[in-house]
Order: sequence, then structure tokens, then C-alpha cells
Amino acid sequence: MISRIGLALLYSVAPAALVAQAVELRSGDGFINVEGEIVGYNGVMVQVETSVGVVAVPASEVICYGAGCDTVVASGDFGLTSGAFAGVEGAAATEAVVTPSTSNAFTVGFSASEYAELYRIVTGAYAVTNASATNVELTSEGDLLLQNSDTGQSASLAVNADDTAPDITVGTVSLNGTAPAEYNTPAAWALGTNLSHQLLGLNTFSVIVAPNAGISEISLDDLARIFAGEITNWSEIGGADMGVLPLQLPPNSQVGAGMQRLVMEPAGKEIAENVLTLSNEAGVAASINQFPGSVSVITTAAANADVVVDVTGTCGIAVAPTPFNIISGDYPLVGPIMATYDVPAATPLIAEVFDFASSDVARGLLENEGFINHGAMVMDEDAKNARLSDLLSGSFDDAQRTAAAEMFQALVDADRLSSTMTGGVASGPEGAWNRAMMINLIETLQDDANNGREIVFVGHGQSAAGSAAAIDASAAAATVFAAIFESVAADTIAAGGYSVSSYGFGDVSPAACLDGQVAGSDYTRIEVWLR
Repeated sequence: MISRIGLALLYSVAPAALVAQAVELRSGDGFINVEGEIVGYNGVMVQVETSVGVVAVPASEVICYGAGCDTVVASGDFGLTSGAFAGVEGAAATEAVVTPSTSNAFTVGFSASEYAELYRIVTGAYAVTNASATNVELTSEGDLLLQNSDTGQSASLAVNADDTAPDITVGTVSLNGTAPAEYNTPAAWALGTNLSHQLLGLNTFSVIVAPNAGISEISLDDLARIFAGEITNWSEIGGADMGVLPLQLPPNSQVGAGMQRLVMEPAGKEIAENVLTLSNEAGVAASINQFPGSVSVITTAAANADVVVDVTGTCGIAVAPTPFNIISGDYPLVGPIMATYDVPAATPLIAEVFDFASSDVARGLLENEGFINHGAMVMDEDAKNARLSDLLSGSFDDAQRTAAAEMFQALVDADRLSSTMTGGVASGPEGAWNRAMMINLIETLQDDANNGREIVFVGHGQSAAGSAAAIDASAAAATVFAAIFESVAADTIAAGGYSVSSYGFGDVSPAACLDGQVAGSDYTRIEVWLR
């Protein structure tokens, strides 16, 4: 189990050096500090021969110090350029080594009371099961003292007092809408500890609609417009000529907060004052069949499947809230429960605790409390076959036709895992989702039943420049993810006898709408398949 994906520099096999160059690589937060000779670069990770062996670090996260930096950049050895690094100081560098802060004290608050229990389960289990160099003391429920004897670093987590603002807030975070860039490369969220968000749990919500409304699917935008009072008759969105009756749960409830974060805020809208509020989910669920034209959003676990409708994103792909679609992130109304940092941690100890939430131990405990286990699962064979069969009869341009044929041949005998990640520049929530999915993927591949298989990273994406450009961009993104995986999961790959490959199929057969949160960035979705 890899529950501390970013807490150690990772050994990897490096090619023989063209001309070995002595350097020092340091990250801005002081977490990475490696001295040695550059011996390779795979487009993401730069390999350094050190006194303890070859160490791989993300080039974009470190500043290169020393005369060797000037030489390797000037010569172009290994394809390294100054732009590959966070900075190049070269021989003239006189800065002192940055020493990371040795202590962090964080308070934790919650956007809904249900999330306090989730947090206490994670921290309690971490204190009981932790076996790293970090000494963990559970001083009271939800309060931890952390001390690493090897580094001298310490940290603490404490449940926040009600009358003060917390340093970390645990609550539902949307993967829809827009958000600023937080991570420029996958290495930043995979190997970093200076994080803005971390995934702790997962919830999901379903849209339930009265049968006489005459619809079987609804877009997130139309849902927001209904609750904002802008759509008042179902005929306005293709349904029956009947008035719309939106029902909601209290705004301070888990569902109410999720509705605000996942539907209203991404659309830039507010819930109208005249929306009828009911006190509990049972009352809402019962009312859908009683009140003509009614609609609401409740947790998927509480929803009657007979009145649940599929949800579409901006591209119009309708996705049902099946278990696979939920934990793959293909379903739009997924509600990741994340720890959102008001200020980043100065030590890696806090990241250790919250990475533990994605371990099999923590996920099992949370599942017992009604939260969704987001561990990797295999796509239903019928659903997979239906998707691939569409490749044989679809309407494609020349570039897409070639990609469709390659996709069918490459994946017809493969299994899609639910681990699905955001490519390109990523927001904080997207990076947190990716990090958790990578932890889950590594853990799944430690099952001997998968030994000897090929791990295939499959990119999907779009481009304003056309299909060929989309295919190229998605292939490049998949290659980067494969390289990151080979770095962070080197031991798992070797132990299981795995091979790693990547493909890019652009806008051919996406499983969900390809919408990233970072405006203007090249956005791709990276699926993981086993064959």
C-alpha cells in the first residue's frame, strides 16, 4: 500500500550519462534537496546519481544549482532545457539551502456535521495503524500530535473551536466549474507535499424527478436554472407542459451544501427564495411521487432508482450514477469530500495523514459509515463492450477513424479500471483527486491476481485545432502520466512484473464530457486500462 506517495524521493533506472554533471536540486519549500550528477531525464523526472543510488525528482519542482546546470542546459544533454526546471541558478548561485519549517499546528473545521465524523475516523485509524518513522499521538478524538524522529519535524491537528476560522476545512468540493491553476505538472500533485487540497472521502448525489415531468436526463446547467427560478415549466427543456416544483434540503445540511457546491456555484447562480425546503431526505424522496412536476437532489444512497434521471455535462453525454461512473469521476454529481488548506503545510506530516484516507483500511472504515469506497474497480464487461462496439459504427473524420481503429484493437481485450485522472494544468481539487486515484491504482496493482499484465494509460481530449491535434495532445498527456506512474510505483511494477504503455485517442469515444476547471488550459482525461 502506498499511502505516502509524495513523502520519499523515488529510485528508478536511469540511462548512462552522456556527460555526468554535478548539481544540487532543491525545491522551493526545502522538501527536495538532492546532490549528485545528472544522469537522465524522461521528460518529467530528472535522474541524479547520488551517494545512495539513482534518485528521480520532478524537474519542474526543483531549482538547479551549480556549474553542472549551466553545462547540461547549454549542451542539451538528455533533452534538458532551462524551462524544464523551476529555475536554474547555475555556477553563480549563492543562495543558502532553504530549510523547511520544522513545525506545523493546524486546526480543522467542517462544512457539515457529517464530515466531522469522517475526519475523526481517518485520524483515529491513522494513529492506530501508522507504521512509518512518524510518531503519532492521539491526544483526544480528532486531535493528533505528529513527530518524525528522522527529520526533527513536528505537526499537530486539532478540531477547531466554533468561534474561530479553521486552517483546514473538510467539506464537499466541486470538480465542475472553474478554479485557478494549482499544479502545472503531474509531478507537483503526485510528489509534492505543499498541497492545497486532499481527498478524504466521497459522496454522490442523484437528481430525482416526478415521472410525469417527461424527462429522462437533465444537464447541470438546466438544473441550476431550475433552482434559480429561471426555468418554471418542464416543456422549456423538452419535457411535459407542466410546472416545475423544485424541492431542497436545508442549506446547512450535507445535501444542501453539496447542492450549492456542485450545481449552483459552478453555474454562478443562487437558489431562489421561493424553493420549497423540506427537513429530511425521506420526506423529499416521498414527495417526488406525490407532487406533480417536482424535482430535487438527494444522496444517491437515499434515491429511488425509478425516479432518478441521468445527468449531462456541457457536451451532452448523459451519465448514470452507477458505482463505476461515480468513483471514476465520469458522473457529474460526484461530491469529493476534501481537506482544503487555508495555508499550505510546511512539513510533509499533514499530507501523510490525509493520504492515509485513500488507503484500503481507511476506505473500508468510511464505507461502514455510509461514505462511498472510492477504491479502484473494474468496469462492467457489457458497458465496456458497448462503448468499444460504438467505434465500429461511429461517424469519424480521417484522423478519428484511425484513432478509433487503434482504440478498438488496443482495448478490446483489456479491462478499464475506475482510476481516472485530469491531465494538463490542474486545479487544487483536480490534483487532489488525481493523487488519491494514483494511490488507489498502486494499491490495486499490489494484488497478485493482476501480476504480469500491461498497465495502459489512455488519454482523451479536445482541441480547437481539430481532431489530429486533440489526438496528439491526449497521447502526450498519457505519456506523461505513464512516466509519473513508473516513478512513483517503481517497486510495485517490478514486484508484479508489469509493463506500462500509453495511447491517446483525442475526442474519439469519451466516456464523459471533457471539462477541466482551469480556464484556457489544454484539458485531457486519463483513463487506466489493464490488458
